[in-house]
Amino acid sequence: MAQNPKKSLQVLASPKILQLLISLLFIAMGIIGFSSGRGTGGALSRELSNMFGGDRELFLYVLSTLELLCGIFLGAQLFVTGIPDKFVTIALTFIWIFWVALIVILDVLTIDFGRFDGSGWFAWIEQVVLHLIVLASIMQIQK
Repeated sequence: MAQNPKKSLQVLASPKILQLLISLLFIAMGIIGFSSGRGTGGALSRELSNMFGGDRELFLYVLSTLELLCGIFLGAQLFVTGIPDKFVTIALTFIWIFWVALIVILDVLTIDFGRFDGSGWFAWIEQVVLHLIVLASIMQIQK
């Protein structure tokens, strides 16, 4: 008898798969931050240096390091049993605080809503929804 395709795909929404995906996201964000300064971490460090002053490159390296470490802890916790849950809890706490700050800064505070045309609104909605999907996934694995 054939298996229900809906049940097969629900495996992708399991907390372990979500944790692996979030881990890979943060590892990739950390590596991109170190290698090119682009990506989400680069945009966030640029906006933070514009808002508070300071060295953009320093913000970028600090954010990239934290992203990389959190991604490594989350991924390693899936495969290595010796990692204390406290480290993973700290990593997850940093990740959701980081992601909420990212949403507030990149999707609300730095956007000039008066300059949007019709397609600009849809691009902004797409970005916000993608960021909220990641936030929902982070909250899902934290339970």
